[in-house]
Amino acid sequence: MVAQSRQAVRSWALWTLTVPAFLVVVLVDLAAVGYGVHAFAEGPSWRELDVVFALTVSALISVEGARRVESRRRRGGALHKDLAPAWMIAAAVILHPALAILVAVLLRIWWRIRAGRCIPYRWAFSTAVHVLAVGAAHAVFVSAHHLTGDSGLGLVISMAGGAFAYVVTDTLLCGLAISLIIPGSNRQETIGGLDDLCTDATAATLGCLLAAACLVTPWFAFVAIPITLTAQRALLLGQLETEAQTDPKTSLTRVDWWRRRTEQMLRTARNQHEPMAVLLVDIDHFKQVNDRHGHLVGDEALRAVATILRSAIRVKDVIGRFGGEEFVIALPDTGIDEATVTADRLRNAVGSSPLAAMCAGVLDDPDLDPDTFHLTVSIGVAVYPNDGASVDDLLLRADRAMYAAKAAGRNRVRLAADVVELPPVMAAKNFSEQTEPLTPVQRPVG
Repeated sequence: MVAQSRQAVRSWALWTLTVPAFLVVVLVDLAAVGYGVHAFAEGPSWRELDVVFALTVSALISVEGARRVESRRRRGGALHKDLAPAWMIAAAVILHPALAILVAVLLRIWWRIRAGRCIPYRWAFSTAVHVLAVGAAHAVFVSAHHLTGDSGLGLVISMAGGAFAYVVTDTLLCGLAISLIIPGSNRQETIGGLDDLCTDATAATLGCLLAAACLVTPWFAFVAIPITLTAQRALLLGQLETEAQTDPKTSLTRVDWWRRRTEQMLRTARNQHEPMAVLLVDIDHFKQVNDRHGHLVGDEALRAVATILRSAIRVKDVIGRFGGEEFVIALPDTGIDEATVTADRLRNAVGSSPLAAMCAGVLDDPDLDPDTFHLTVSIGVAVYPNDGASVDDLLLRADRAMYAAKAAGRNRVRLAADVVELPPVMAAKNFSEQTEPLTPVQRPVG
């Protein structure tokens, strides 16, 4: 029994967190427990159990009805936004805090039952965040309602304030935890991007409408079910658009989408008389990785290099997978000197990164010796307007410079300005007709 208890404690994985992450998780859990005890100690009126029942059951029906859609939308990261908070927001606005907490906890328990395996401390933390968000929403709603009075407009303002408080509390606490639990997470991975904010706004708006309907009769909650199911499917459109733009192997943008973004940036650079650089990055001797370790390790190495490159550029820079083991990066408002420094920084970042550890952590391949498993990249740099006036021209010149770097010994950066011009036949070839690198007949072996 003691051994089983220890195993259960270890399975929580809470003890694997860093000290700051551990403290945040524990403090949020304790704060939620304390607030819940305080709320129930106030002695809520149990005559509102019909509202609790209506909100909980209608929410469960909506959650189950959207399960397949949400499974499709769910990303691999820790952050996932859906419309489930709408029911908790409605509960926080129209119910006593204890009853609103009851709705939130019941929904979270159902999620835990249906989710199957999950990390217990994360489920407990997420539940605690919802409890605190319910408390914040109720407090803001009551305070605003006292200030605005019982008028219709005042009620709308109070509900909107409560919904906003819920979303802000949930976003900040979850974002803080993700940033501490997963070091290196960017802003989009912690608090979400534009699509996530739109999801929050939709949930908040739906929560207010649901609360107003339930003030007439709790059974109006069931009328919201088809609305939420339709809204959930609408949210899937953004996911499908993202998938269409993303290379599945590296999670970078596809070259056609990269080209559209780069053409827009080039028009801006032309109108504002600013420079813009294009980098073409190729992994040296990548075929040897596939031949020696297999294609699974090669795919992991490709993902690792993509991650390194993406983390080493600016937010406004655009990176994509050009094809095979090649990557292309557009650097707006960047002249030749800054582009050269950036390219050299990227080259050093790849060459000095622990690729063996990054790949072995996924595949646990004993042959990935960190002393021997290293990759380098060769980079060609072309800059508008000196090296070309179109995206095709810049790609051609950067491609030529990149192969000049390979010819010079690899693991180097070469500028298009320092490379001999392409022959007329080669220069006439239009890169816009390609989504893959030139064939081996046209190029030396990488």
